[in-house]
Amino acid sequence: MDYYENKDKVDKYMKFTPSDDGAMLVDLLVEMLPAGATILELGIGPGKDFDRLSKHFAVTGSDTSREFLQLFRQGHEQADVLFLDALTLETERTFDCIFSNKVLIHFTRQELQQSFARQHEVLNDQGLILHSFWHGSGDDEFSGLKIFYYTEQDIADLLAGNWDILQIGRHAKMAADDSVYVLARKKN
Repeated sequence: MDYYENKDKVDKYMKFTPSDDGAMLVDLLVEMLPAGATILELGIGPGKDFDRLSKHFAVTGSDTSREFLQLFRQGHEQADVLFLDALTLETERTFDCIFSNKVLIHFTRQELQQSFARQHEVLNDQGLILHSFWHGSGDDEFSGLKIFYYTEQDIADLLAGNWDILQIGRHAKMAADDSVYVLARKKN
């Protein structure tokens, strides 16, 4: 995805400030994981969630955008970050949890299923995933950037078999209930 390799588009995204910045999602992980647990964040972007997660956990940030990674490293020289595609997750490392906030929205159902399968391999036993998506059906395109919408049932169907869904529900990003999140545990 070349969209976030464009410096102007990254700068515009960095100025974007939603009404809900992911704090609710991080709070959920604080309840579920022990302090110091290892978390892989997919799509670090400007690093807002990384900073929140880092107060409680050993976080590895990742992104496929070299622009985002470069900007993030300027203020976080010691941070553990990887150039990593959320679809293929080409890493030998394993984690207690994989987290994303509106990152997997760029994946078709087939790609999302592929990512979930690879996440299953990258997680430690009993590992968790926590992801949020835009709620709805269909897809949109904004300035060449494709976005896919998902319902709770869509996500449950994609996770069936390999995951125990612990929580699935709605939350607010820009407006009430415009987003859906899923917290699931890896089945061994």
